[in-house]
Amino acid sequence: MLEFLKRIFQNEEVKEIKLREIKLQNLEEWANEKSKPLMEELQQQIEEILMKVNEEIQRARFNVEVLENAKLQNPNIPFKAKQYMEGNRKAYIRAINSFLGHMEINNKDYFYLVDFCKFFDELINDLNKSTLRSYTILLEFFAHETNKIAQNLKNFDNLFKELKSVLNNEKMVAVNKTIEKIQSLKIKTKQKISLDVDFKNIEVSLKLANEEKNSVLAEIERFSKSDEHNNFLKLNEEKKNKAKAFYEDENQVMQSFSVLERALRKYSHIAFEHEEIVLDYLKHPIETLANDKNLVILEILKNVGKLLNENKLQIDDKKKEKSLEEIKKLNKEFLEQFLKKYFSLKAEMEDLENKIKATGVIEKLENFNKQLEEVNLRIEKNNEEYNKLENDVIKTTNSIENLRNEIGDSVKENFGEEIKVVI
Repeated sequence: MLEFLKRIFQNEEVKEIKLREIKLQNLEEWANEKSKPLMEELQQQIEEILMKVNEEIQRARFNVEVLENAKLQNPNIPFKAKQYMEGNRKAYIRAINSFLGHMEINNKDYFYLVDFCKFFDELINDLNKSTLRSYTILLEFFAHETNKIAQNLKNFDNLFKELKSVLNNEKMVAVNKTIEKIQSLKIKTKQKISLDVDFKNIEVSLKLANEEKNSVLAEIERFSKSDEHNNFLKLNEEKKNKAKAFYEDENQVMQSFSVLERALRKYSHIAFEHEEIVLDYLKHPIETLANDKNLVILEILKNVGKLLNENKLQIDDKKKEKSLEEIKKLNKEFLEQFLKKYFSLKAEMEDLENKIKATGVIEKLENFNKQLEEVNLRIEKNNEEYNKLENDVIKTTNSIENLRNEIGDSVKENFGEEIKVVI
């Protein structure tokens, strides 16, 4: 007895429902097959309506011909009125014939008919607006014939309302939305494949760029420890020390001309033959002295000293004393000694500069910097592209998953089957 009851309860256990797996590439065909009975039923209704549309076209064309050939009940109207009537009759018939030409439907595809219904609404509205005047005028002359055509147009409007009602069948709309989602899923899946390829490529590019950067940095590190680079640093240090050693002498000359500035400027106003060189000394004392081959400055300083002693430069006593002291310092022996050091240093500095250039280290460092700039730029661009593609992949993946779920729900609701879409 217990075994019997156990078997009953075991049979009542809810079994796990195994979902039907359908490949995405076959899903649209499967959905179309499932919707075939519904589509056949609707297609029959559509065929009946389109047949009525064709019949109405024939009736309308007959009525147009009747209007075209209709005679006036009162032929004794004024000539101008007759011309007025004929012009409006021709315009009205031309517009109706154009409209009827558009009414011939050869394509019975569901989506084509949905679009054609929208087109019909625009067409009939445009016709009503463009023929209102000629229609009103023709009613005065051919009321019976014109009303017949108006009835044709009304019948067309009713037929297309009926067609829209059939096409907008709730079940069919739901099925078509499902098929549209399947088509969207196919497109998204293709996009995902393309994005995955691009993402893998950018990953590889980014990896290679980082490896290249590390390689350049390692090369820079090795170069910085090389004898070649150490020699370069040694030469630069030597150049720096020589320039520093000469700086005190150079600064002393600069200070002397700074003290003498007022006196020399006043002197330049009265000694026109020395005006240009004096102004050069005030602007660039060291360079001017180096170019003063005949040491004209000694004559200038001698003249300035004389004028200061004779109180002819109008300088206060304190500045006068300081100026005279600096003139004594800047004697021939001092200046010649300074120039000797200057040209000796210049030669040494040029020699060091040539040795530094000869090492080729500057070009190598510039080349390293150029390589780093280029690779860093590539890394930056690759990172931007990587982040963009990563976001696109996530969005597309989420979109695909959402579409799969929506399609599954739609199929269950429309066809009563639970499926799993296999991509």
